[in-house]
Amino acid sequence: MKEKILTILMNELGYSVHEAEVTAEDLMNLQPTLQPIFQKWFDNREITEVLVSGFSLKKLMEKQGYTFPSALIAMDWLLTEPEVAKKALSEYAKK
Repeated sequence: MKEKILTILMNELGYSVHEAEVTAEDLMNLQPTLQPIFQKWFDNREITEVLVSGFSLKKLMEKQGYTFPSALIAMDWLLTEPEVAKKALSEYAKK
């Protein structure tokens, strides 16, 4: 599975080898609630909206320029370290 994730990240999204390696690891270790959302995207690039702590996956993509994988990892971060993630993502949104 990791090899296919790497291929998608590099060939479809233009990630470097290093970015793809780090991102693939993060995607394979998502919180259980996010795994089905990742699986849908992995299987057919279907994007399912996710809201966590007032943040929207689709808005991170549309307004902040995140790729789907990076937005999903941000959602995971909001689940695991909500206060730190909220502060960091809010600061980033102001730039």
